Amino acid sequence: MYVSRAVESLRADPVDGEPVDLVLETADGADPERVAAAAEAAGATVERHLQFDDLLVSTTQDEIDALCGLDGLAAIQTGNVNAITTPDDVEEDLDPHD
Repeated sequence: MYVSRAVESLRADPVDGEPVDLVLETADGADPERVAAAAEAAGATVERHLQFDDLLVSTTQDEIDALCGLDGLAAIQTGNVNAITTPDDVEEDLDPHD
């Protein structure tokens, strides 16, 4: 399973009780309803179902580790992954003049 660098950073050094929104990308063939139920059992709140059977959940940083252990996930990313609007927002080097 892929875990974004931002989520890995939060997972490695969580602030207890600090809220965070995450996108849980379901694996091919996984039942999104089962993944949603498992996420809720792990302490997250499913905010909404996204395209491609993905889920937007809210939780706290100290609960991220439990979410990373769920079956049926292909990836976990921060919930603001779609908020990349400038080259400075991406995690990799990019030459905007190419």
